[in-house]
Amino acid sequence: MNRVTGFLAFLIFFSIIREPKPLPDYSLVLDQQPSAIGTTEDPQARANYENRLLVDPSTGQIPKDIRDRELRFAELLLSRQHRAGHYQRVVAQNYELAGPFNVGGRTRAISLDIRNENTILAGGVSGGIWKTTNGGTDWKRTSDPALRNSVTALNQDLRPGKQDIWYAGTGELLGNSARSTAAPYRGAGLFKSTDGGESWEVLPGTIDNATPSQFSSQFQYIWAIETNQLNLSQDEVLVAAYGAILKSSDGGQTWGVALGQKLFDLPENTDLNESDAPFYTSLRKTPSGHFFAAMSSASSSNKLSPSAGFYFSATGDQWQQITPPGLAAYHERTVIGFAADESSVYFLTQGEEASLWRLNVANIQNGILSGSWTNLTSNIPASGGEYGDFESQGGYNMLIEVHPQNPNLVFIGGTNLYRSTDGFTSAKNIKWIGGYSPENDASVYPGHYPDQHALLFYPSDEKRMISANDGGIRLTTNVLADSVSWKSLNNGYLTSQFYTITQRLDKNTDEILGGMQDNGTYMRDALGENPSWNRILGGDGGYCAIAPNRDFVYVSFQNSQIYRLSLSSTFQLKSFARVDPIGGGEREGQGYLFINPFILDPTNASRMFLTGGDVIWRNENLLQVPGGNQKKTSVNWSEIKDTEQASGVYTAIDKARDQDILYAGIYSQSPTIVKVENASDPTRESVTFMSPTIFPENGHIACVTVNPENADHLIVVFSNYGIPSVFMTVDGGVSFSDISGNLEENPDGSGSGPSVRWAEIVPTTTGISIFVGTSTGLYSTTATDGAQTIWLKESEDKIGNAVITMMDYRDIDGRLVIATHGNGTFQSFLEDTRPFTNQYAPGEQLTSLQNYPNPFTKETMIRYSLPENGEVKIDLYDASGRFIRNLLWGPQYAGENRTIWDGTNNSGTRLKSGIYTYVLQFQGQQISKRMIYLPN
Repeated sequence: MNRVTGFLAFLIFFSIIREPKPLPDYSLVLDQQPSAIGTTEDPQARANYENRLLVDPSTGQIPKDIRDRELRFAELLLSRQHRAGHYQRVVAQNYELAGPFNVGGRTRAISLDIRNENTILAGGVSGGIWKTTNGGTDWKRTSDPALRNSVTALNQDLRPGKQDIWYAGTGELLGNSARSTAAPYRGAGLFKSTDGGESWEVLPGTIDNATPSQFSSQFQYIWAIETNQLNLSQDEVLVAAYGAILKSSDGGQTWGVALGQKLFDLPENTDLNESDAPFYTSLRKTPSGHFFAAMSSASSSNKLSPSAGFYFSATGDQWQQITPPGLAAYHERTVIGFAADESSVYFLTQGEEASLWRLNVANIQNGILSGSWTNLTSNIPASGGEYGDFESQGGYNMLIEVHPQNPNLVFIGGTNLYRSTDGFTSAKNIKWIGGYSPENDASVYPGHYPDQHALLFYPSDEKRMISANDGGIRLTTNVLADSVSWKSLNNGYLTSQFYTITQRLDKNTDEILGGMQDNGTYMRDALGENPSWNRILGGDGGYCAIAPNRDFVYVSFQNSQIYRLSLSSTFQLKSFARVDPIGGGEREGQGYLFINPFILDPTNASRMFLTGGDVIWRNENLLQVPGGNQKKTSVNWSEIKDTEQASGVYTAIDKARDQDILYAGIYSQSPTIVKVENASDPTRESVTFMSPTIFPENGHIACVTVNPENADHLIVVFSNYGIPSVFMTVDGGVSFSDISGNLEENPDGSGSGPSVRWAEIVPTTTGISIFVGTSTGLYSTTATDGAQTIWLKESEDKIGNAVITMMDYRDIDGRLVIATHGNGTFQSFLEDTRPFTNQYAPGEQLTSLQNYPNPFTKETMIRYSLPENGEVKIDLYDASGRFIRNLLWGPQYAGENRTIWDGTNNSGTRLKSGIYTYVLQFQGQQISKRMIYLPN
């Protein structure tokens, strides 16, 4: 036999007898990422991202009164549809809650009912007001989902006979920019309940001329509410609002200023961003009815506020300034806590640095307080590391509370929760009891969650305490323990704020994966409305995907840090790899979106497409990215040539299932659809830019959706107010038509139509159904007719007017999963759907083409086709038959696959020129091919 024949015989024999080994063990600790309201480069990254989604491009602002107007418009839509009987479905589609039953959203307001501590009221920043009567075993929403009630404060009237009266304040000033035209959680004044929190009505005197699109009233941002139980003849209420402490003596019907500036009932064009009033205010009432307040020197106009300082009032009328002489001239938010015996009052302040002061009360006579100050700033918790020190994120998350039965037991909250047993008079008696884990690695404290907003103590048990934070509500039964144990009370407290959602597509399982603001990425795999969801990754949860067989899940957080994870059946991390590309989103002015899109190729889940600011990236085979790394990678990534553009940012992406065609949307002055044919093949790809004149100028493309059965059928969704929202092409982008129809009040998109965020195309046995998720709920149509298209409201009773951010459709069983921003997720098994039939099915046997290029100098691509999903192993040998590298070992998918070799061995050392052989093994079969490496 000749040398070549002998070598191949030896190689085949060696490959057959070589024992397979398991994948390397990458069971390392995956560092979790904290959620963020911004970055050093862009402190308002989250708000700016949301702003771009919503503003009217012609004005740069959200239209005046748009939330109220769009809700009224939605009601008119429904009434027209009800009158048009021939448009109605014979049987309404069924929708059900899908959770997450155990994950709550950001909670700034919570209170126990004084009559029964098992009755708790809580408020989500975007989820409304919720009530439990059994200590948190389950919850029900009691505020109207149609109202804009971003809840930040709750308080009960404590007077006998008046305890069914509750007040709720709205508007989150910090964490959402007042200066931003988006300000999605700008408030709608104060709400009042007279039936124990079962129902709520807005107090008319607190909404005046303010609109959600304009910062023109201090009632738009409420920090705190206190009622005066000593005034038995009047319904006296005080609130800490933007710029002032306001007071009402008639239960909120009329208002005056107790301290600070009056900034309501102003001219309609007022912009309080130019005000020098205190940006932050704080208010606390002691058991004896005395009031303490704080006013920041920080203002919206960046001028120092003239009314800044700390204050005391015996009755809430006359105020005495008690500012400590050492307080920094510039200070921002202050929170206040007091001992039950009123001997000491704590002021935790965030300025350029945090400071902590204790007022030692000596006496109160004739309404005048006397006492002394102790500066405790040096004892603010500082456990070191990246996450151990007190961190308020500029005042976004901060609290200070004194245990009502122990004046020396004091709690401070920032990102973490800390406990001091000596009132922070020293640094040695401080315990880290919540937030991030004391392991100091951004993992969460067991049972707890970061970003602290409120604490509640139980009158009946000094050890029981409730904590409210960005993860909802937690309970401990022993806050005095050396290691505090927490359990979730998020038992149906559906206030989670989803950005994204997906599901397993290859099998009719219950798996759903979704990314949430503040809470990271969670996954469920059980039946029903109330299964627990499992936390997969921290940060602000972004785009995600589940590979076939659940071989891997892909998850991301803000600014497109993407991970490939292998999970056990109990969601334990088995391996991980960071897979986003070196150089991605790094060009100046062309960075990633805060929540940045990627997709797995629906024809091969080893391939990923990523929007990278001004270009589209493609990864040929994600499995080759080494496990255990947490740095960006260059492995198998390349920019799709000709997709780079000089202006604008990629904002949406989707790929056909029946052809190798990719579509992506560009946000720019002239919104553009990019069509990439042969998108998975770098040797044949072809790029076309399409900027239809029918598209609205400067519109934000929030979603591009391809019909799973027809690559030429595409829907493009614009999310802004004031422009047409939904466009369709049936000829691959040659022409588009506006199918917004009755979702718009006026043909040009002006008026009160909702913001549309997402679309799904569902093939049926009789045609197609199209679903769109909007800021006023879910709509569908079965017949597009241009501007005459009729969209019908879905699930008015359950989904209602919830803001829908994303959906995902699965054809094998017709399941549609729906994500909302503030009320969790929903699902429906649609009727009359048609499963997708793949016209491009893989061949019936294993095949492999010659590598390309060959010979090669830098890297070469090994191409092979699989008849079905399965494990593939590719080994490399030199000319003498010596094993030099395992190139790939793990799950690959039916159809064509590609693996890249860069001419290095297992240790990363570049090899010499020569002839090398790869051996591909799959299900007992193998193919061997030679290749020539000629490095420069």
